[in-house]
Amino acid sequence: MAKVSIIMTSYNKPGYIAKSIQSILNQTFTDFELFLMDDNSNSETLTVIEPFLKDKRIKFYQSTIQTMDQRVEKVRYAALINEALLQASGEYISYATDDNCYRNTRLEQMVDYLEQSPGVMIVYSASIVNYLNEKNEITKQQLRPAKRVAAVAPCQIDHCSVMHRSSILPVIKETFGSYWDENPEFYRIGDGRFFWRLNHFWDFYPIEDVLDDNYITELSIHHQLQQQEKSQFIQMLPPQRTCKELREDLRAMKKKVSEQPKFIT
Repeated sequence: MAKVSIIMTSYNKPGYIAKSIQSILNQTFTDFELFLMDDNSNSETLTVIEPFLKDKRIKFYQSTIQTMDQRVEKVRYAALINEALLQASGEYISYATDDNCYRNTRLEQMVDYLEQSPGVMIVYSASIVNYLNEKNEITKQQLRPAKRVAAVAPCQIDHCSVMHRSSILPVIKETFGSYWDENPEFYRIGDGRFFWRLNHFWDFYPIEDVLDDNYITELSIHHQLQQQEKSQFIQMLPPQRTCKELREDLRAMKKKVSEQPKFIT
């Protein structure tokens, strides 16, 4: 049984995924299992993945998704994460994508924080967002800081920058019926929706160091949604729910709770 379960989702990014996997294998903290959850990628991507499967810490899963209708039926990465969470054995859970890279001490620092703070259920770090052009050149960088306890985390924190205790998962499943929400209306902000669920019960505690790098490429969902000429996949998605909606709902819920009378016994 590993101390940390990492869940990486993958789909058709042969030019990036090797670097992403290697960044996890290079961690100073080595007591982990890596669920590599591939959504039936092309042969080029699978050729890149194959050499890494010799590492016994990697548990590879490939879906049988074939059609575009199947891809828009539910949030695919949420479905893959939910599948992995059913098998994860770690005391702590963390997430990655095929265009995200962990810095070497990421797991070590997050595990240390949680070990030393038994009352904290979720921790997050600062990260860098790198925007790439068609030549894979960085055209812009953006710091996502981690300076405050986050009671409203949706779309403020990226899911590749968090670690949480596995003990929170039964609470989420019992309350909402699943861990991550697979409703395709949340394709763009699936992590925000998951954080909305978490924030019903727990805050996110910060580690100020930058511990991961995100790369926004022409293959990223966020990039595709911003393009004027939408792909077939984007055109088939239902209208997307918004970050503003999630944050306003959380604030209203928390305000209502704070205004409830408190009885002294």
